[in-house]
Amino acid sequence: MGVNIMFNFAVHGLADEAEARTVLDSIADMVTEEGFQDHEVGMGWSVIDGQHFITGETDYPVGISSFYAWRPRFETDFRERVHALAPAATASIDWNCLDGG
Repeated sequence: MGVNIMFNFAVHGLADEAEARTVLDSIADMVTEEGFQDHEVGMGWSVIDGQHFITGETDYPVGISSFYAWRPRFETDFRERVHALAPAATASIDWNCLDGG
């Protein structure tokens, strides 16, 4: 059964602009591989007080089939991609299940 979800994510502790861009490209590839369309997940990188970070979020609720089986795999892939390119970074995802789940 599918559920409607929204999520946001963040990656902090990136070394520099090059690392931020590389990690962002990898996350963008993952999002595309998962079947999300360009308009469904907005993301980008920024620098505040010399600290590079990435943020992203769904722009509106998206339907995910078998969410509770899909979620752990998505989270693992997300963290593995980040840590493969930026071992010192911290990655997090926050979920909002709109169907009461």
